[in-house]
Amino acid sequence: MLRQFSVKRIVGFFLIDWFGSLVMLLYAAEMRARLGQLPKSTVAFLGGLHIQVGGVQGELGAPLWPILIAVAIIWPVCFTSFSVYDGRKSGKVSLELRNVFVAVCVSLAALAGFLFLTYRETSRGLFLLFFGLDALLLLGGRLLLWAIRRIQGQRGNNHPRQVLIVGAGAVGWNAVQQLKKYAWINLQIVGYLDDDRKKCGCEFEGFPVLGKLDQVAEVVQTHPVQEAIIALPLASYQVLVGICEKLQSLSIRVHVIPDIFALSFPNAALDGFGGIPVIDLGQPGLQGMQRFEKRVFDVLTAGLILVFISPVLLALAILIKLDSPGPVIYRQTRIGENGKPFVMFKFRSMRADTDPSIHQAHVTRLIKENLDPAQLENGKSSLKMENDPRITRLGRFIRKTSLDELPQFVNVIRGEMSVVGPRPSLPYELEQYKDWHKRRLEALPGVTGFWQVHARNQVSFDEMVRMDLEYIQDQSLWRDLLIVLQTPWVALSGRGAG
Repeated sequence: MLRQFSVKRIVGFFLIDWFGSLVMLLYAAEMRARLGQLPKSTVAFLGGLHIQVGGVQGELGAPLWPILIAVAIIWPVCFTSFSVYDGRKSGKVSLELRNVFVAVCVSLAALAGFLFLTYRETSRGLFLLFFGLDALLLLGGRLLLWAIRRIQGQRGNNHPRQVLIVGAGAVGWNAVQQLKKYAWINLQIVGYLDDDRKKCGCEFEGFPVLGKLDQVAEVVQTHPVQEAIIALPLASYQVLVGICEKLQSLSIRVHVIPDIFALSFPNAALDGFGGIPVIDLGQPGLQGMQRFEKRVFDVLTAGLILVFISPVLLALAILIKLDSPGPVIYRQTRIGENGKPFVMFKFRSMRADTDPSIHQAHVTRLIKENLDPAQLENGKSSLKMENDPRITRLGRFIRKTSLDELPQFVNVIRGEMSVVGPRPSLPYELEQYKDWHKRRLEALPGVTGFWQVHARNQVSFDEMVRMDLEYIQDQSLWRDLLIVLQTPWVALSGRGAG
């Protein structure tokens, strides 16, 4: 019941995406070979765009079999990488269509790179036709399924299962929110059971509290309940055991949400041995294939950026050397993933041999008092230090535009940082952290990140950490790509910088 995507759906769409794309490529080749039969005016127009249109079967500019093999390899890898089959990240039709479209575009880009290095003579007409047909099939198939489900729900043909929530506390409310978000139209929540007298007769998340726990038999008889979700706190362990036994004796399928999930561990999974259910909270941060994918993304992105901006790096190095005495690159010890220190590179924006105690005092106050811009003196809009006497003339400009951060792409290549992630902490910052603040160390620190593009020194320290933790819990290649694309505008605008 609680799966956002059933195994049957995942396997079905995986096969459609894979074999359907191969069929669309063959169909595109057939259409491309028949373009010569188009009206002469259309042929002339396409010729003006340097798109050859021949009428001879198989005239594609390159053999078709290598393209078929490339598609058979690239498509499954890209679609899996962009979480197309992960119901947690495609709970709404808009999210699923977005993930599919991005996966199609990235797959086509990878195919284009392969053809550029191998078969440059491949027909562009074939490539464009394949893109259109493949996107139409993969997006249309999902839209059709969503439409069928909605129609069935409106007609009542899918017999929604009646669900009872046992526990009207925070765990129960969260369960209802997630069910409404992900379970689509095949569930119907009848209400809650709870022993708190003050809650009886009240509504939470739009559903009523139907009675106390000992009234479960009456509620099941009144409402055709088929499944129940136990959302009781750990303090109610004895009650939990009793209610589970009672529900199962009434032939109700029972699902238990352990209260430990209220702590929100993104890598938690259900495991077990000898019939004993065990909750595996997983290792912090990304692991396995997800970590490999992020590393590939980091190396490719950082490598391309360093090559592209190399003239800018050279110009900045010369200007920094001319502006003030001292080294061009400033090396600073930062705290990385899992508390491991590393040396971070920046363009020097301060005078050499400056005293860090000024910044240390400023940061200590921000963390301890959890200040936001509204609490600062003189109407400041940024939590960064203003009028810092240690900063050079050029330093103010490169800090305002974040150009001083560019050498950190070398840290990314070295594996000490990621392109996207929480900003690396200073050792004296870490001394002020509360225990929950330290969870931001579960990810590789980033050159840019969710907090930087959405708030950038305009929110309190606690809110910044919350944004970092939100990113860590939901990080994906698509989200990293979106943040990378947003970063240049935010950096050049100078909003919240200092």
